[in-house]
Amino acid sequence: MAFAYSKEIFRAARLLVGWKQSQLAAAAKISRQTLMRIEDGENVTVDTVNKVIAALEKRGVEFIEATEHRGAGVRFIDPQGRVTPHEADQSDNRQH
Repeated sequence: MAFAYSKEIFRAARLLVGWKQSQLAAAAKISRQTLMRIEDGENVTVDTVNKVIAALEKRGVEFIEATEHRGAGVRFIDPQGRVTPHEADQSDNRQH
């Protein structure tokens, strides 16, 4: 995967799944200091970034690439394919 995400994207992804820096660092098998460097926008290797992305994707995060009309982002998708609470609320509203 090509790396084209800002430091804010990684922080947002981590917070989306409710992880502390130490939890994400452990899941990605990197040091907390290295994760801090990523979230501070400092240079790290592509391999290191890919480890962080893989750990977050395993937790259910989807990275959304920027397009001509909108910036990059992240969203949560349940890895088991279950409906998220927000999606359930929307389907309830459509039934009424």
